[in-house]
Amino acid sequence: MKFKLHPVLLPFFLFLIMTGSISIYAIIFISLLIHEAGHLLAAYLTGMRIRSCTIMPYGGEIVIWNKHMAPRRDRLLVALSGPLATLLLLLMAIWIPFPGDDQVIRIQVALLVLNLLPILPLDGGQAICALLETEGSVYRTRSLVLLHSILLLCASIILLSIDIPKTLPYILLATFLLLQNISAFRFRKYEKAFAEIKLNRLT
Repeated sequence: MKFKLHPVLLPFFLFLIMTGSISIYAIIFISLLIHEAGHLLAAYLTGMRIRSCTIMPYGGEIVIWNKHMAPRRDRLLVALSGPLATLLLLLMAIWIPFPGDDQVIRIQVALLVLNLLPILPLDGGQAICALLETEGSVYRTRSLVLLHSILLLCASIILLSIDIPKTLPYILLATFLLLQNISAFRFRKYEKAFAEIKLNRLT
């Protein structure tokens, strides 16, 4: 399994250094690692083969071999295991007092809310795909959720633009997610064709 950091993390890192918020970045980074550890553990327990894990500003992106061929229950478990790990960390920060616990709590709440939004590729969007699909409709459902994510993100960017510059970090994150969804929507047919070829080879 390859483990890497997405290049978009660099400007976030530099911004926090310039504003003297390096300690916040450390908390965010550790929180993201714990979040992804939840996904990785669930993938391992369900027998999925993990190709790579990339840490993103909102969490991470795990590439799993033949993910869409895995049982729906397993994919739902993997999608929700990251937020569950974040929730456990949040509860620990609430129950166990320590220096800086208020900051840890705020960051966990932000990560939890963000990742449960019904937008791909966030965990909430992944969970919705697994819940809504039926046998034979995996790629049709994913296409509809991708389209929903694109429209929702466009609306969010327009609304956030009203309060610039306060909302600039959120606009950048929404734009990053929007570009990911547009790319995935454009290549959805190729992804489906590739999966069907692999399925035919297996059968």
